[in-house]
Amino acid sequence: MRKNSLYIISSLFFACVLFIYATSTNFQNSNTARQVKSETYTNTITNVPIDIHYDADQYFISGFASEVSVVLTGANRVTLASEMQESTRKFKVTADLTDASVGTIEVPLNIENLPSGLTAVATPQKITVKVGKKVKRDGMIVVPQVDQSQIDPKLQIDSVTVSNERVSVTTDQETLAKIDRIIALLPTSERITGNYSGSVPLQAIDRNGVVLPAVITPFDTTMKVTTKPVAPSSSTSNSTTSSSSETSSSTKATSSKTN
Repeated sequence: MRKNSLYIISSLFFACVLFIYATSTNFQNSNTARQVKSETYTNTITNVPIDIHYDADQYFISGFASEVSVVLTGANRVTLASEMQESTRKFKVTADLTDASVGTIEVPLNIENLPSGLTAVATPQKITVKVGKKVKRDGMIVVPQVDQSQIDPKLQIDSVTVSNERVSVTTDQETLAKIDRIIALLPTSERITGNYSGSVPLQAIDRNGVVLPAVITPFDTTMKVTTKPVAPSSSTSNSTTSSSSETSSSTKATSSKTN
């Protein structure tokens, strides 16, 4: 009878131990599962282009940032990595201007085709866009421009030519009225140390030299610069002549004494 009692007590004890162990394991597994499920990852993508929908035949748009930053959040690291790469990216940032009219308007940015399980926030979330009536003018004269600071002090410009002397300009009506000239601008990184030939950008500027928004066709041209040595200044020439005269006089005096 005593053996049976000990057996029953031992069985109950081990049963309690197994129950506690099983309950504890399930609790830990449940916590781990919840932790894994709630773990998320965040990545920021910069320079994401904005796809703007508008009537390009009727309007010209300007004055807005063409790229934004997007913060992506999600639990699937593989999907996040795929969206980080431009070549495999599915989502895009859009702005709808299909119903816009002439004027300056504020437009919200939308994120489309975002994979499930991800959230995205664009910065900024809105952009300001100037919408104008589209116009085009052909045959605008190109003026080559080289800053004096870019020329070697020992040289001077003999001639400057461009391969495209006239171009077409597309912009809005208000901006077209402000255009003073189209310039072919030598890049600031270039320095004239001799004859030069290279591709340079074209810009539309107003009378104060401010660059205006416009599409120029073609957008660049080939600039050719020929140079020649700087001519001696008159003061330098006089100084050289005077020095030569003094040397000659000194030579004659020495010769006379010798005789």
